[in-house]
Amino acid sequence: METDDFELTYQELTPACEVILFASGDPVPEDRIAEILNVDVKTVEEVMKKVIQDYENNPWGGLLVRRVENSYVMSTKPGMKKVLERMFSPKMHPPLSQASYETLAVIAYNQPVTRAQVESVRGVSSDSIISRLIDRGWIEECGNLDAPGRPALFKTSKQFLMEFGISSVDELPSMELMSYKTIRDLEDSLEKAAGNDDRQMTIDGFMDPDKKEEGTDDDGEYN
Repeated sequence: METDDFELTYQELTPACEVILFASGDPVPEDRIAEILNVDVKTVEEVMKKVIQDYENNPWGGLLVRRVENSYVMSTKPGMKKVLERMFSPKMHPPLSQASYETLAVIAYNQPVTRAQVESVRGVSSDSIISRLIDRGWIEECGNLDAPGRPALFKTSKQFLMEFGISSVDELPSMELMSYKTIRDLEDSLEKAAGNDDRQMTIDGFMDPDKKEEGTDDDGEYN
């Protein structure tokens, strides 16, 4: 059996981890990083903890390294949001409605769930909203329910965790999302759960939760 003699010094592991995250652009599982660097997962966790702290403590940098579940990803600092908005203007995504955030909430707090289960909570059809949330990258299919028809199951994605500034769904506030009076209340709770204001997006500017936008259908979605 061929042995892997690839080896880096401990000092080389930090830049090596940065290179992996930069080149990937997407979250990289810690066991994959360990495989690439030919080290154990515990070593990766130790190195990445230092990398995360170094990026957080650098006032001159525009990037962060985040832990998302058991993966790591390189992302931009929230303070650079206005720069990215100018870079990618006009926005590729239209604002989402209150109904969209309600649907996202039902999925986040009850995942994995089927379309029928989402609709039983909301009381209205959610097909189009679920499709929009998939397009946005905030939810994804995660299998099928063992029931007649084998309906698809949905859960929140890693993109959802990244944009709302939490590392896992376990950090969601422990209360039913539908009890929030406004989407701003949800955003504030997520901020407290994360322990800081490091979300990559805010709901302000996307929508006015107290006003149904012109050009929307009965579910509050944009036509």
